Amino acid sequence: MGSYQYTAGEKDVNKVLKYQQEQLNDMAAQLKQGNASLVARIKDSEELLQSLGYTLPQAPRKYGENNAAVPVPVTESWDAIVAQAEKQVTDAPELEDFLTEAEFQQAYRDLERIDEEFQKCTGLNTTDTAVLLVAAAMQTLRWVLTPKIGEPYDPSKRLTDKEGDAHVKKYKDAFVEKHKRTGSNPGGWAAEKKSQGHRMRQSEGKTWIEIIESGVPYDTIKGTAALGLGIGGTNHRCKTLGHDPILGWVFGTANILTNTMTLSDLRTYRVEKGYVQPPLIPLPLLIEETAGRIQADPHLLPAALFRQAVHYASDLFTKEGLPVPLLGSFHETLAGELYASQYDFLCFARDAGLESASAVLSILINMVIGLLHGLYYNEERDGERKLYEVRTRKILLYANMLSAAGNTAVAAFTKDAKLLDIGGLVVTVSRLYTDSRFIARAKEEFIQQYLDEEWRRIEKDADDMLYIL
Repeated sequence: MGSYQYTAGEKDVNKVLKYQQEQLNDMAAQLKQGNASLVARIKDSEELLQSLGYTLPQAPRKYGENNAAVPVPVTESWDAIVAQAEKQVTDAPELEDFLTEAEFQQAYRDLERIDEEFQKCTGLNTTDTAVLLVAAAMQTLRWVLTPKIGEPYDPSKRLTDKEGDAHVKKYKDAFVEKHKRTGSNPGGWAAEKKSQGHRMRQSEGKTWIEIIESGVPYDTIKGTAALGLGIGGTNHRCKTLGHDPILGWVFGTANILTNTMTLSDLRTYRVEKGYVQPPLIPLPLLIEETAGRIQADPHLLPAALFRQAVHYASDLFTKEGLPVPLLGSFHETLAGELYASQYDFLCFARDAGLESASAVLSILINMVIGLLHGLYYNEERDGERKLYEVRTRKILLYANMLSAAGNTAVAAFTKDAKLLDIGGLVVTVSRLYTDSRFIARAKEEFIQQYLDEEWRRIEKDADDMLYIL
């Protein structure tokens, strides 16, 4: 097996090359044999002409001066050529089957020469370096002026739990008043149970009004100690999915409909008479019960969603707040540590906004620098626009990398992770991907253009050999 790995298309090319090599070898042998015979006949003819007293011409005749245009041969399609090659070549030929060691070395030297030419055409000059320094300075100034992340939320904007409950009570009352069926609102939602007897009515579950007016089941703490769940008043929000700002819309709503509590590890327990009680409820059963409740009364789902939204509103600005979304499901320990240090959803949302703004500003700086560098383009001096664009991409890429490296070094030296410019780092990583691909494609086109020119030269040489002008 050779030194190279080949794609399916490259294997087809190798087969065609092998097939054509065999054809050329056969043609060369036939030409050699025919040429020897022709030379002998010419020699015999010349000797005969001389014996008859004819004088032979001293210069060869020129052909093609008055000939009609040579017709262009009609070539077969590539698929047809591959099909012919596959009939004749049954193995899997490799480059080592066609090229000698000297030819390999020549190919490597050609590649190095093309690479040096590409680097020469796309290397940064004095003007490019000046633009690069300006870009790096602007990117660095951006993250220096960006506020730290991870700071506590302004305590003056926090509410107590009672203030939070009072804040949303009016919304609950307004929702019930709007949808409750009364004499003045006969088209409202019915809230009566069908069964007779207290236990039978309990088995029906809560009505939509009871869902709105009662507490959410995932706030329950009683009974968790006996189950060893490690849930208390200070950490129950980061341990239950009903409080997750994203997952809560699914699990919190399902818990409200089924009177259950789902933990961050997806374990679900029933909540009855104010206590969390065993046994565990499998996730498929929770989904089945939720679907059953929704089908039983179409008003329960909008009521549960509203109750979930109201609970978010009551907890969001309180001292404990809501946990960072999704984190508890992937790393409960880290989520608990952040929550204990009062880093909650409000802090996360604020920092996400800061980093988003930082990323947008980084992108805008890149756009301005790209436009600025484009103003210096001169076709006579800089050559093709595509190659000049490679220089622009290099400037932007190097500037973002210098800024990111400086930011990371400062954060590491001060041991303060809050100084990390996450938005800028994301932009830098994206540029590493996009700019590297752009430069690689430009280099590939440069090499292909060189090969095309070389092939046209070879074609011209072949024409000159075949048709004596």
